[in-house]
Amino acid sequence: MGRMHLFEFEDQSWCPHFIREATTDFLFTLYGLMGMYESAFEKIVEVLNKTKFNTIIDCCSGSGGAVQYLREYLDKIDNKSTTITLTDKFPNIKSFRELEASYPNGIIAHEESLDATQLPKKMKGMRTFFSSFHHFRPEMAVKILQNAVNADAPIGIFECTRRHPLEFLTVLFNPIVTLLVLPFSKKLNWSKFLFTYLIPITPFTTMWDYFASNMRTYSPKELNELISNLDAPNYQWEIGKIKSKRGNCIVTYLIGYK
Repeated sequence: MGRMHLFEFEDQSWCPHFIREATTDFLFTLYGLMGMYESAFEKIVEVLNKTKFNTIIDCCSGSGGAVQYLREYLDKIDNKSTTITLTDKFPNIKSFRELEASYPNGIIAHEESLDATQLPKKMKGMRTFFSSFHHFRPEMAVKILQNAVNADAPIGIFECTRRHPLEFLTVLFNPIVTLLVLPFSKKLNWSKFLFTYLIPITPFTTMWDYFASNMRTYSPKELNELISNLDAPNYQWEIGKIKSKRGNCIVTYLIGYK
């Protein structure tokens, strides 16, 4: 089955803020509970060591996504000198500021809108995408990759969704998981509570977005096709799949560096 670019509610300009925020809160919490990206963090550290970079520019950060857990991993391995900058086209400034305040020497909130296809060269560092690259159609995905190459920036793309029968079976249980997980986010305000538990809109928008994300996610073969469209003669690319250590989750990844 080929990739299908289905719409997601959180991508739509008319999507209410509380639905978009509830979705990112849900993902934020799930990343931590299941340790989805722990193996990806190891890959990131490998690239940082090879390229001698000590800065990370996280793209499409949403409400912080996996960055908090990446920060904690870096601190655990005594890599406190590496800083992480949060960026997004539609930044969640409140969440950005909360993370920056929690990790004042390790996380930087970039509050201005930044398009991942046009990051300025002055923003030096390894660019990371956690569960966000699938939001871009192939032509935009190529622009993101080429923009990184043009800036001599390492890039790491990590996706925990995939087009696999087991993932589509999991979709059916997503509303229940949303109801169980969201309280652990510690960000459950009255609007989110109302439209999650009393008027259950959020569980079903989250279910659809999860299904659409699986359909949108690039396979390793499709990632190779994207690379073939790049002008990147001095870049080394690595594409593969890794298994999270706690969450029993498969993460598809693309890494590139000069």
